[in-house]
Amino acid sequence: MLGKLFRHEAKIQGKVVAGMYGALVAATTLMIAIYYLSRFANARVFQSIFMIACALYGMTVIVVVIVNFIYLCFRFYKSMYSEQGYLTHTLPVKTTHILHVKIVVSFAYLFLTAVLCLLSFCSIGIVIDGTSIGQIMEVIKIAVADTAAQLRIPDAVFLLFFAVMAVLGCLNALLLFFAGSSIGQLFHRSKGACGIAAGIGLYYMSQIVSLIAVAVGFFVYTSVADAHEAVWAMGGGCLLVLFWTAVYYTICRVIVQKHLNLE
Repeated sequence: MLGKLFRHEAKIQGKVVAGMYGALVAATTLMIAIYYLSRFANARVFQSIFMIACALYGMTVIVVVIVNFIYLCFRFYKSMYSEQGYLTHTLPVKTTHILHVKIVVSFAYLFLTAVLCLLSFCSIGIVIDGTSIGQIMEVIKIAVADTAAQLRIPDAVFLLFFAVMAVLGCLNALLLFFAGSSIGQLFHRSKGACGIAAGIGLYYMSQIVSLIAVAVGFFVYTSVADAHEAVWAMGGGCLLVLFWTAVYYTICRVIVQKHLNLE
């Protein structure tokens, strides 16, 4: 049953998210086509069109990311706490399993959105600069090695930090709004508005507490200086994001399990 729930959730969300991916592919293809026209036609009008296409492409990428994120949050709210929630919670699956399915599928689509946007940028860069994938990988390798050398850490540690922060960043952003939506269900009126306000409040609270933690960590570090200060800073950043991710998840889990209050 759990596998069917995964497939159903992926299919439902995929119908909307795939449309946004199609828009991204279309914008990328159009950018490449207009670039070739502006290059080989050698006409000033095509160069102007190319500049307009660049602006439209940038707006398309922003819209794709924002719309996908908003939709994933809206889908979570509608299927967990609105009228659809009654049907969702009648499934012969534990409530926590339903929560986990929605988190995993939503995270997968959000992370895939980020990856596709990165691939889109790279494909356009390859066409415009005339570089190969091997050359791009070599440039990235050199950049990673230089950055790691400046931070005085191994290359593998820097790559691991980048990968972990990418995953935690997407998961943290989703769970922040999921937790806000969950808190909104504790109110008897205007649950959606209260959920948005709760999400904003959680965000500001997390930022304030994180800034205090960073300040305390800085003073502790200055009193016991270490040669590998970058490792401490990167590790502390990961722990902060992981801590707030765990807090948001706990809020969702507790409310879903013990304080479920559907519209």
